[in-house]
Amino acid sequence: MSDWTSEYLQLIEDCTNRDDRLTDWDRTFLDSIFNQLAAKRPLSTKQSEKLDEIWERATARG
Repeated sequence: MSDWTSEYLQLIEDCTNRDDRLTDWDRTFLDSIFNQLAAKRPLSTKQSEKLDEIWERATARG
């Protein structure tokens, strides 16, 4: 498993641990990219940017 895959999986875990801050769309997207990574397929730039956006929102203090 490459470094970027581990980092992405950690971001996904951080988000899913804050499920109350996620929309239904977020949950579906996170599940989809988790499965994509598990199948050893890399994320597109757009997917990684969206993951970062969701992570920032889900882990924001407040």
